Amino acid sequence: MHSPPVPTPMDYTSAWESPRATNPRRATGGGASRIPCSPVTPCTPVKPVWQQRCEDASARCPYPTHFALKQSSKGEDRLTMDVRMGSDDSLWAVFDGHRSHDVAGFSARIFPSLVWQNDHWPSQPEEALRASLCECHESARREELKGGSTAVILASVGEYLWCCSAGDSRAVAGLNGGGVHRLSTDHTAQVPSEIVRIQAAGGDVEWGMVGGTLPMTRGVGNFDLEAAGFACLPQLSSMLRSGAEFVVVASDGLWDVISDANCCALVRTLSANNCAAIADELVRTARGLGSADDIAVIVTFFPARGAGGSSAMDMSPAPSPNFPRSLQPTLVSIPSNGNFENFGNFGDFPNFTMHWRPPPAVRELPFGTVHEVRSP
Repeated sequence: MHSPPVPTPMDYTSAWESPRATNPRRATGGGASRIPCSPVTPCTPVKPVWQQRCEDASARCPYPTHFALKQSSKGEDRLTMDVRMGSDDSLWAVFDGHRSHDVAGFSARIFPSLVWQNDHWPSQPEEALRASLCECHESARREELKGGSTAVILASVGEYLWCCSAGDSRAVAGLNGGGVHRLSTDHTAQVPSEIVRIQAAGGDVEWGMVGGTLPMTRGVGNFDLEAAGFACLPQLSSMLRSGAEFVVVASDGLWDVISDANCCALVRTLSANNCAAIADELVRTARGLGSADDIAVIVTFFPARGAGGSSAMDMSPAPSPNFPRSLQPTLVSIPSNGNFENFGNFGDFPNFTMHWRPPPAVRELPFGTVHEVRSP
């Protein structure tokens, strides 16, 4: 009797590594399944590569992090996080795909490595983040990927938090002292400055959409809409990490139904009640308010370096030279509660939630600056 082929390691990982690869859960020719079944016990699902990467990054990250991904029928949102080897430099990102999940999945997979390998990191974080997102855009072009994606990235280096955004996904900081500060900028065809930019470049905005098709004006991919004005033009902002109690990075599935202020108020309430599922509760709230979109959420807390804090508002921009690492925070061990959920199949990108217990609140005042950076 002919025996079915034994799957290789690539059979397990290809669909998670490449947006154009075959779904490993589909049967191959001849009726043989690419996921082997034990004759005694049922199949155990193979853990997706993206999920393992997020788990590993969370375990190494010095900042307690909650994240959740709940897909709708579209299944186009992606999230990622990473910690640079040998340092506390950390990165969290959400990519909200549209017209396909290819570009969002591709960006989530390659973006952290592009940043860590960039010659400007960590001496010039703004240039490293800008260049890496533009390189991600051009790599997707070379791969001939269809559709596009928004991008919002939060990075911690030295004493600063940096945000790189393009599109309508957001990063919002809950400030020490109770305030709220949006780090990202919405780029849509409803924004007057974006309409002016597009028209000046010879593009076209019809019915509040780029080329009459897309509400977002910036991001990754959408190469067929570049002539109409869509562009990969990242916008950068920075703030002292000591000014942030936490930052919420999420797709518009959350922000379309929850304001920045209400989101931060809910995070504070959940944190005060020692909730171990903050990102999941944000998703649950958004669903209850009517969001039927994909929702990707990351909530990261930034604990105090010690008692007390600054009492003055610092409005100077983040420095470009290498930052001193001697004042990096020291964390007590904050264990995971071990609770995670995995629903659905990879064809729709499985819903996933991972929770870390948040640290105590910090009482320091913030500052923020915004830098507009255009690709060459």
